Amino acid sequence: MHKSFQSQKSYSKNGDQSSIQKANCTQLWKINDGKAEKNGPHHAIYWVKPQQKYEDGSFKGERWITSSKYIGDWKENMKNGFGIQTYGNGDKYEGDWENNTRHGHGTLWVMEGKKLRREYTGKWMNDKKCGRGSMFFKNEDRYDGFWLNDLPHGEGRMIYQNGDIYEGQWSFGKKSGYGVLTKRNGDHFEGQWVNDKREGQGSYFFASKNKVFVGEWVDDMPKAGVYSAVDDPDQIKLNRPRLFTDPYELPDIPQISLENPSNVLENALEEAKQARMFYRARFIPINELFTEEELRDLLKEFNAASHDTESLNLLNLRAILYNLNFDQTDEEIKEMLVNIEGEANPELVDFELFCRLVATYLELANNPKLFQSQEKVMASNETDERIEDFEEEEEEIY
Repeated sequence: MHKSFQSQKSYSKNGDQSSIQKANCTQLWKINDGKAEKNGPHHAIYWVKPQQKYEDGSFKGERWITSSKYIGDWKENMKNGFGIQTYGNGDKYEGDWENNTRHGHGTLWVMEGKKLRREYTGKWMNDKKCGRGSMFFKNEDRYDGFWLNDLPHGEGRMIYQNGDIYEGQWSFGKKSGYGVLTKRNGDHFEGQWVNDKREGQGSYFFASKNKVFVGEWVDDMPKAGVYSAVDDPDQIKLNRPRLFTDPYELPDIPQISLENPSNVLENALEEAKQARMFYRARFIPINELFTEEELRDLLKEFNAASHDTESLNLLNLRAILYNLNFDQTDEEIKEMLVNIEGEANPELVDFELFCRLVATYLELANNPKLFQSQEKVMASNETDERIEDFEEEEEEIY
């Protein structure tokens, strides 16, 4: 009883703050900080942390050491406006704040050794890089362009440490869309990218050979196209002395030529497109597949059919496709979705998958040869399934 009485007495001496701390399990400094009502500019506010103890429980120097520091504007106890934050690891942010998060324009410096290195200057939103900004990487690469959720996204230029320069579209940190890569040795690629690799139509100029390849690219490699010399009127032609000018008669050699070279090239291009059609439909950003106006129209159709929910069932999806002049059976739609999504039987289709499905059907409709090839593939798949079913029935009989 006496011990309990003493305990109650000690709580009463500490006052209301200690009782609030016990009830809410909140640290005392946080309670006091909440009552500070920091507003407007402040010279400096420090955060501290306890010094590490020795084995005997003693401290080296002061018991508390500075963890971080902020100099700048406040509003209702939150960082708002311009301010400079120095972090415990030595990093420093100098720029705009909103509700305790980096928001607006600012510069982030990182501590390397005993020196600060500028890492990023540009726009921030909710503590993440968002908008136009420049990133200075540790390996001396530099990116200038747009960001989204801490990743390059949209138009941007990357200057690599080795002298190569890429300028074009990015999607969540990867080169995706139209882009131009200029290499240090003078080589030059201009065309489409998907998932950080050259994919689709593109041309590559070989500076050392003064030749260019124009055609289809698959998985960062040329697949089918035309390789030819470039006529450069500014090229300096040297008049070198001709040696070994004695006449030499070549034996009769039969001429060998490719029959219907245009058809061969066209078929090779179509085969490359067909082989990569679903891969491209799955990974190309939808804003590259459609214009903003087309996306708005598709979103209206999607919302009307889904009753403003986030997904479509198969029945509503088939109705939309029918309105777009794509009369497909449920099985055909399912197979197409599986090929695009890479998963078995997606029951509900979100807006992004819906857009990719429509883009695939449009690609097939605009390319009759591709459509016929796809029909053959589907028919072949149905035949294989029937053979498997027949074999299973035979096994059951025997």
